[in-house]
Amino acid sequence: SEPPQTPPSVDRIGPIAASVFQPNAQHYLADPRPFALAADMSTAEALESLGTHLTRSYFSSGNEKTAISFEIMAVHRFPVPHREYRLAVVNMIDPLEEAQQGFFQGSAGGQTTFYMIAATFLQPHIDRPLLDAMILLYNGNEFPEIDHVNFRGIVTTATIKPVVSSAIHRQKRSGSASAN
Repeated sequence: SEPPQTPPSVDRIGPIAASVFQPNAQHYLADPRPFALAADMSTAEALESLGTHLTRSYFSSGNEKTAISFEIMAVHRFPVPHREYRLAVVNMIDPLEEAQQGFFQGSAGGQTTFYMIAATFLQPHIDRPLLDAMILLYNGNEFPEIDHVNFRGIVTTATIKPVVSSAIHRQKRSGSASAN
């Protein structure tokens, strides 16, 4: 049976230090920047806001926008000792298949897109991540098999946290080096 979904009135994210990233061909993620999310947002509302940011920033170039968008299908909560785990089902809507034809092409491009999506939605650098795991659908179906991209099944924070942490530490090092 399916786990119960928490009503939106009970599910508030509280104050969190969310970040968004810039793509980086060498390290996949770079230049973490704070991203404001209101403490009274539900998890689904926060994910919608982050998905809109991805659509407007990463999945567009200049004035050229793509038809790519994200739909939050469900946010499931699993109570375990000491806290609840959150797993979201997110549908990447790509009617023109622009992501497959461009963003997921090549090993570096595919990995960068994987990390951009996963880091943005999961927020693994936060002490209590926004999500503990996610399932990404593609146009309402299981994510297709793509070389260098593992969005089939469940993606966890542990999978992407090293790359996110590395981006944060690189920025801190470069920031402290420029301050000297």
